[in-house]
Amino acid sequence: MCPAATKGIHDVALGMLARRALSPAEVQQRLLRKGFAPQQVAAELTRLRRVGMLEEGELARAVVREQLRTGHGRRGAAAALRRRRIARHTGDEALAGIDPEAEADALASAFAKAARRHPHWQRLPDERRKVIRYLLARGFTGDAVSGAVAHARSDIRATRRDDIGPSETDDAGDPPEVP
Repeated sequence: MCPAATKGIHDVALGMLARRALSPAEVQQRLLRKGFAPQQVAAELTRLRRVGMLEEGELARAVVREQLRTGHGRRGAAAALRRRRIARHTGDEALAGIDPEAEADALASAFAKAARRHPHWQRLPDERRKVIRYLLARGFTGDAVSGAVAHARSDIRATRRDDIGPSETDDAGDPPEVP
C-alpha cells in the first residue's frame, strides 16, 4: 500500500523529525524507502528547508559536540558526520569550529576510560598498545595519542619515583613500532 494513501508525506517527514534531528540526505533516503515518489520527496525537502526544519549546519555542530562529549576526536567526529550524510562543506565548517581545548578534554576523557579498562597499561606494553589502539579508534591523531601517553607515563613515573627502590623498575619498555 502506498504511504500517501494512509498518511501524507509532510506528516511522515514531520514524524521522523520529531523523533530525531536528521540531515536532508537522511530524510530523503527514508522518504524514498517509504515509497514516496522522488518528485514528492524533493518538494517536501524544499518545503522543510524553507520553514527551517532542516538546519543542516546546526545538526552538524550538534553532532560534533556530541562526539567530543563522548570522548571522540576530530577524525571520529568527521566519521560521524559522514555516517549522518551531512554535506561535506557543512561538516567541514562544523569541524573547523572545534575548540582545541574541547578536543583535549575529549582525549583526556577517553584516555581515562581506557586506563580504567587496562589498569596495567603503564607497565605492560601489550596493555599500552590496547590503550593506544582504543584512542586511535576514537578518532584522535597519532601525535595527540603519543603525547597523551607520554605525558601520563611521565606523571606516573614522577609520582612513583619515591616509591620504587633502586633495584626495582617500573618500565617494561616500548617496542619501536609503538607511538
